[in-house]
Amino acid sequence: MPGLLARARRVLQRNAFKVTVLLPTLLAALYLFGFAASQYEAEARFLVRGRSSGGGGGAGALAEMAQGAGFKPASEDAMGVRDYLQSHDAVAALRQRLPVVEIFRRPEADALARLWWSDPTAERLLDYFRRMANAEYDTTSGITTLRVRSFRSEDSRLVAQHLLALSEELVNRLNLRMQEDGLRVAREDVGRAEARLKAIQLEIGRFRERERAVDPTRSAGLALENIGRLEGALAQARADLAEAQRFSRPDNPALLPLRNKVAALTAQVTEERHRLGNTQDGVSQQVGEFERLSVERELALSQLASANASLERARADAQRQQIFLLRVVEPNLAEYARYPKATLTTLYIFICLAVLYGLAWLLIAGMREHAS
Repeated sequence: MPGLLARARRVLQRNAFKVTVLLPTLLAALYLFGFAASQYEAEARFLVRGRSSGGGGGAGALAEMAQGAGFKPASEDAMGVRDYLQSHDAVAALRQRLPVVEIFRRPEADALARLWWSDPTAERLLDYFRRMANAEYDTTSGITTLRVRSFRSEDSRLVAQHLLALSEELVNRLNLRMQEDGLRVAREDVGRAEARLKAIQLEIGRFRERERAVDPTRSAGLALENIGRLEGALAQARADLAEAQRFSRPDNPALLPLRNKVAALTAQVTEERHRLGNTQDGVSQQVGEFERLSVERELALSQLASANASLERARADAQRQQIFLLRVVEPNLAEYARYPKATLTTLYIFICLAVLYGLAWLLIAGMREHAS
């Protein structure tokens, strides 16, 4: 047994390059050229843009065209869409629309490249999906490129189309959420202002019904005019009485009607003044209460107008914050298989193994030289 191990070690040392470089390269080439299934790639490109309030500098012709049409770059949203396309949510939504597992387990798929599990967990399916589909965001042009590979060209295009549709739905949900968040507070302010105005209107209605007066301010004005007329009549009656008393005796019966008229007018003026100035239920109290309610109504109307203006501004801001997904390139139907790139992959494997072999040889030679 020790002799066999020593012989195997000597053979391995004499043929180290063949065993560590040529043999793995040969096995990889045998798989890639003989057994690997063809994989077709579908590619789509899209832009994520928001509304632009004015012109600005853009990167690239597409960015300039988008800004000229009233859009501005939305890089954070674009990267969010990119991350969503390779997330659990995207895969779960895609499984509800397409037989994803069956697509990646087609009969023509080889044993190594296909999805190994017929009922994979969410994590395993996500890992495999990220190998077959990826999205890249170009910070210069703002374009997101989506690439999907599968074992049939129509499957690749179908998956890419549904991923684009999911991206558009995500953008719409983001717009709706931003709009709802932006308008919720403004709508609440409008609701509170309307409720306050309604309560004050009801209170004014109850006041008018209780006091039996539509406008106490106008009633007070009419009362003052009435008092003015009564005082004018009282002054005239007193003047007539004074003039009659100058030419008549005090017990003259002709003076009695004048004295009665003066007394009646005096009593009426006193009564009107008392009714106007009564602090409990007089006209002045009604006027004060009505003016207070009128001021509150004006304030409520002003608050409602301000809340409606804020709501309109919030709507305008929500419109400016909206983002849009603009398709630049629709998913294509591949005519030939781009993967696996057998020749290039075999060459890469050979070069990498040869470099590693050279580094290991230099390291071992250095260690031997140092030891001796």
